[in-house]
Amino acid sequence: MAGVLVMCSRGKESRAVKEALDVLARYGDKLYPPQDNEASDDSDDEELDLEASIAKEVAALKKPASKKRYSNITTATDCVAFIRISPPVNPSKVVHHMLTELKETQKYMTRYISRFLPVEKTCSAHLSDIEASAKALFEPHFNQKDEQGNLISRKFAVACRVRNCTKIDRMSIINALAATVGPGHKVDLQEPELTIIAEVCQTVCMLSVVEDFNELKKYNVESILGSNQKNETPAAAAAADTTSTTKEAESTSEADKNAESSESS
Repeated sequence: MAGVLVMCSRGKESRAVKEALDVLARYGDKLYPPQDNEASDDSDDEELDLEASIAKEVAALKKPASKKRYSNITTATDCVAFIRISPPVNPSKVVHHMLTELKETQKYMTRYISRFLPVEKTCSAHLSDIEASAKALFEPHFNQKDEQGNLISRKFAVACRVRNCTKIDRMSIINALAATVGPGHKVDLQEPELTIIAEVCQTVCMLSVVEDFNELKKYNVESILGSNQKNETPAAAAAADTTSTTKEAESTSEADKNAESSESS
């Protein structure tokens, strides 16, 4: 099962779910336009009499129900919600696109959500199951070859958190995942090319491999907002201060001239 883990303040879970369903559908459908033709059936302009209209509605009801792309799955954990996402929508690509746009525009997209964490695979919170799921998940990320057939080395990090689970500890998961990556790759906590996310809630482990985790403030919405101003270079800041000071001086000079003109008259 794939989807997105959503973090929010305690007591705001239901509002965060509604918000997440809306924003994920908006960005997900933009990247992966629905291929469902039923929408066009509902919006046609043909004129039907009452009998034909009823027949059309009955026929629509007999069609197999299409699986929802986005649906809420109860986590039974405070401050955490999970939105299941069906193929072909890729949760990691949707969240990355969404947060990259947020960093560029600095426009609020949510009110109650503090973080989005994509989930590409889920399994039981046992090391053997985690290793098996990770092996399949890591294949396209850590087994890429160059034109000469040599393994492309990647810098990676592991971000792991365990909630409401006492049968497995965080470090054992981190060590198992790092070992599953295999040789030829290097751990880099400061500037990883890829970050392996492992989130354990009770008896379930959720895994994904994401890009730009550090650059996008560990996928924290609140931290991304305002990051452009924080990253402003000292030279740019000094230039902005100089421009501001110049404008203030010009404004003051203009005001003085107006005052002198008023006194002379």
